[in-house]
Formats: sequence, structure tokens, C-alpha cells
Amino acid sequence: MWNLALSLMSILLMLSGACCSAQEREQPGPPKKVQGWKDSYSGGVHSIGELLLHNGDSSDNGRIGVKVLDIIIPRSGAEGYAGMPKVVLRFYRPSDKQTLCEATFTEGGTVMGTGPPYPHCKPEVGLSAISVNAINTKDLWVWFDLRK
Repeated sequence: MWNLALSLMSILLMLSGACCSAQEREQPGPPKKVQGWKDSYSGGVHSIGELLLHNGDSSDNGRIGVKVLDIIIPRSGAEGYAGMPKVVLRFYRPSDKQTLCEATFTEGGTVMGTGPPYPHCKPEVGLSAISVNAINTKDLWVWFDLRK
């Protein structure tokens, strides 16, 4: 009986550790090449910049700037939105550093400047969408594409 209880306890401990914590999720690798601030057109999509920035980094093209305010690790064991890695970005006007928008994004594409869920991203930001290609919560970087 003792061996059975010990075996069951061991199995339960293994199973409880089998579900990866948010910090242990498989981290994406960085892209081999990033275009930077470059206008490009592909399949009807107008990209103005593809960037890889670390937490706290910023970059601008003279007309619009973006700064990574935070990389958010998903809550352990959570599902849905709470279980997804997130990045908080600030868009600003480089000439006077005026904040145009601050928003939290998950991996995938998001339409901007058209109201909820990003009503604070007004059309003056000059972007129609952002595509977050990857968020690495261990090395604290985000790879994304800004679109007109």
C-alpha cells in the first residue's frame, strides 16, 4: 500500500510540473534579418518598418517613434489573454517626444486608430495596424511590423 501511495504521489508531482509555466514557455528565436525603417509593399500591405526592440529601447524614422515600455510575462497556468505574452508600446512624435498612443499588444495583427479596443490610438499616429511577430519574455525583446 505504501508503494502505491508513493507511486501516486510521484505521478501527481510529475503531472503538476508537466504543464509549463509562463516563464518556461518555448521562447521564439530572433529573426535572421530585420528591415528596419523601410517602406515596402507586399500583397496590398504597406509596411513602414520592421523592428526588433528590447525592453526600454526606442526607434524612430523622423515622423513616428516607438518605445518598448514593458514586456509582460503571461500568468502561470492562465489561458486566453492572461496566458499570452504582451508588449506595452508607446508611439510618439520624434520632434517633441509627444506621446501619441500607449497600448498593450499580444502576438498577431492588430488594427489601430479605429476605436475599441485601442480608442486612444488616434489616426494622428499614422498607422493602420501593427503585426507583432514574436515576443521573447526571457531575453525581453519584441519583433513587429508597423503598417500604414
